Amino acid sequence: AGEVVTFSGFSGLLISRLDQISGFVSRTVSQAPTLRSFFELIEEGVLEDDSSAPAPSDNMASVTFENVTYRYAPKAPGVFDLNFEVKAGQSVALVGASGSGKTTTLGLLQRLYEPQQGRILIDGKDIREIPLPNLRASIAAVFQDAGLFNRSVFENIRVGKPSATLAEVEAAARRAEAHEFIMAKPNGYDYVVGERGLSLSGGERQRIAIARAILKDSPILILDEATSALDNETEKKIQLAIDHLMDTRTTFLIAHRLSTVVSADLILVFKDGRIIEAGTFEALRRKDGAFEALVKAGQLEPPKKPHVVTA
Repeated sequence: AGEVVTFSGFSGLLISRLDQISGFVSRTVSQAPTLRSFFELIEEGVLEDDSSAPAPSDNMASVTFENVTYRYAPKAPGVFDLNFEVKAGQSVALVGASGSGKTTTLGLLQRLYEPQQGRILIDGKDIREIPLPNLRASIAAVFQDAGLFNRSVFENIRVGKPSATLAEVEAAARRAEAHEFIMAKPNGYDYVVGERGLSLSGGERQRIAIARAILKDSPILILDEATSALDNETEKKIQLAIDHLMDTRTTFLIAHRLSTVVSADLILVFKDGRIIEAGTFEALRRKDGAFEALVKAGQLEPPKKPHVVTA
């Protein structure tokens, strides 16, 4: 009887350990793509930096893509033969279906990746010859995810300019239509927003991100769905601030709203990593091509209508 009990106990222990090993193997297999990407990132070389090259101008900057091609891996998606020029102070809207190459294009501008062919110029200088810290300092970005930290409102806005004073932060917040709601919070600019800004509404998070970009005061501005989290009323409040900011910046827009792209100086239509149409809003609508097809298919949304509550 004792031997049976011992065998049963040992068998149960062995089966438990085998289950653990099986679960570990299963989890490892399911996480293999993530692990592969992680180790590829670790092994990826640091971008070379020529610190002797001049920095971009503090004023408005022109941007040129010349025959730029980049793909993430052989036979993987990417962007191909990109050729366009954005003059200093102009705005360009990148439109197209998800995965068409818009975000990759702007990642190349920030040197998150290196083109495998072609080159990117800022004010006529190849960005590979510009010191990387200077290049990044010359570009301000507002993304769909505001990227807030578990710190005070003041500290989150000051990310754009770590040496900024409270007066400078307040001035940026006022221009972003954020000062009023900040002062309504407990402790005002000392209010801690929580991890990823979870204690704020989507519109409040976006306005803090816009204030951060205003404070950074860079010659190139990237707006990636910057007003996506805003209702129509809030969007109208900050649109003047965004327009004022764009007036003195070379601006790149990724958006899915007609109201966002209609005033762009240039619209680039992407498909499968290539630019298939380029022109102004009016010219592309008259052409009745790929851009017009996006509009008719509802991939470019009309402005939101305000929500009306009836009694």
